[in-house]
Amino acid sequence: MAPMIKSLSAAGRFLEVSWEGMDQPVLYPALWLRDHCHAPHSMNQETNQRSVDTFAIPTDIELETVSLDHDKVTVHWRAEDPASEYPVSFLWKMSDRKTQAETHEKAHWAAADLKGALPEEDWAAVMAEDNNGLKSWMEKIDLHGFALVKGVPATPEATQDVLRRIGYIRETIFGGFWDFTANLAFADTAYSNVEIGPHTDGTYSIDSPGYQAFHCLEFDGTGGESIFVDGFKVAEDLRQSDPEAFETLTQVMVPAQYRGDGAHLMAEHPVIGLDRQGNLKKITYNNYDRAPFRLENDLQDRFYRAIGLFHEMINDRAYQLRFGLRPGTVVLFDNWRVLHAREAYQGHRRLCGAYHNKEDFLSTLRLLRE
Repeated sequence: MAPMIKSLSAAGRFLEVSWEGMDQPVLYPALWLRDHCHAPHSMNQETNQRSVDTFAIPTDIELETVSLDHDKVTVHWRAEDPASEYPVSFLWKMSDRKTQAETHEKAHWAAADLKGALPEEDWAAVMAEDNNGLKSWMEKIDLHGFALVKGVPATPEATQDVLRRIGYIRETIFGGFWDFTANLAFADTAYSNVEIGPHTDGTYSIDSPGYQAFHCLEFDGTGGESIFVDGFKVAEDLRQSDPEAFETLTQVMVPAQYRGDGAHLMAEHPVIGLDRQGNLKKITYNNYDRAPFRLENDLQDRFYRAIGLFHEMINDRAYQLRFGLRPGTVVLFDNWRVLHAREAYQGHRRLCGAYHNKEDFLSTLRLLRE
């Protein structure tokens, strides 16, 4: 809920608004205001798309008068009719010169922080029509980077039903929903029973999968413990302990590739991706899929030093949350934040799962929050 407006005035080429709780007034430029008008003549009320011709707006447009009526601000222009309208909530949201960025809390964790108290939700609650359990599960994923669903029938069909509560399943070169044993069906060590170190998936994709789900449908063997690492926790700790290494991993674009199965995919990302405010946005790390590349000698040395520190940290057991995936438990995790790994195992293991796009998960969560 937006705070109250104490006062507002037309100040030539600016709208000046004084908000409760803020020491200084906020100035909204006239051209920006006209471009973001919410009135029906400038915004399609059904689609929320801009319909005003941005490039026909005079660059020297000025305000004439302004008024406040409950939750709406109206602006009259000196040389233009009709007036423009703005929800108070919109002006408050735009008061800090940011885009409509979402700033929901993230709980960074090391292994000891969650041991014995994993974020989870019951299958029946997640599937319930009231959506309360679904929202609770997704909020936990957004907060911690992962969460479990317990009590899921150990079938591919039931697993897909859970995942489709979030949205459609992403198609990749591996298909959509997958169901496999250690059969090396693809040119990827995930389709084997060997140990796999901490990594994120799809580093060779321009748009890496946003979320990944696992459900172990069958297990008769030993080993195979799953490992999860909060990449945001590691990155923040590295930022504090070694700012130079942190900066290197935010600046060097690391190429990755997938060659096999009739495909040659390539993309490049920094290991630590930041938004424009310097906040953590995305971890992209898979040493198995890193493609050959060279840097200037000094930068190459800094890169190997920095990635070595990152590798050491994600393999430190203090950061590694370990538990066995067993039939009946689905885990969904943020592939842009949480690295995953697996111990080697012996015996029979049948695993199914899928990817979701980042934007589809967030879209569903926004709707549930409304």
